[in-house]
Amino acid sequence: MKLQPAVAGSFYPGDRKKLQAVLDTFEADNRVALPKGEAVGLLLPHAGYAYSGAVAALGYRSLTASVGTVLLLGPSHFMPFKGVSIFAGDSVVTPLGEIQVDREACELLMESDDHIAEIPPAFAREHSVEVHFPLVYRFLPGAKVVPMVMGQGMEQSVKPLRLALQALWKKKKFLLVASSDLSHYPGYDTAKKADGEFLAALLSGDGSEVEAVDEKIMARGYPDYYCTHCGKEPLAALLNFTGDIGADKTKLLAYRNSGDVTGDHSRVVGYAAVAFCK
Repeated sequence: MKLQPAVAGSFYPGDRKKLQAVLDTFEADNRVALPKGEAVGLLLPHAGYAYSGAVAALGYRSLTASVGTVLLLGPSHFMPFKGVSIFAGDSVVTPLGEIQVDREACELLMESDDHIAEIPPAFAREHSVEVHFPLVYRFLPGAKVVPMVMGQGMEQSVKPLRLALQALWKKKKFLLVASSDLSHYPGYDTAKKADGEFLAALLSGDGSEVEAVDEKIMARGYPDYYCTHCGKEPLAALLNFTGDIGADKTKLLAYRNSGDVTGDHSRVVGYAAVAFCK
């Protein structure tokens, strides 16, 4: 079974040559050096490539060691459900070619908890994980993937996945990528201020600090400000995992918002690449 693309041609080019040309432009940005140690986690955005593709690509391009398996965690934008949906088929299809799924890792995760299961409709329209596949294909050649869409709720999704990731880490190493954009739809200056505060909390690696700052920012009631970040469950899972395995070094690799791309500062979305190293 293969996971077919749902947003090729909209979030990123569906034509192979056009997609390759876009990915070539991402390499114009200088790589950012990671802290010493092993990169075990990344926070990366998931908007259309025209807006956040270069930021997401910079996260993958910053890695210096080869990566065997990438676990991709994205939030569910369209389907409300509890738990974690995993794609445990043979491969995912991109305009560049296919990426093999790490089926062994999928089975180990599903064996750990009943809340982690194959729920195919969760992937039907979801872009939060799919936009990362061409980037993995290009910048992490040979890596396998474990695609996961997380449902809503900490108890039913984040908590079970935390234990499952701990168990998987004892058997094989992997890179965990949490897919999330930042501020949604405020003005440019508000986004820069709020995103700066939120990222400062995130760089502490302390999940409770991130929650506190999230509540603090939302309580201000900024006009047209809908959330500090849309990938609440994936980011919580990333912070739990990196904390559990002792990843104590973080670094902001890139930040921008859609206003930097379009010039329209009236309603923007923020994007960042953050690395967690052990």
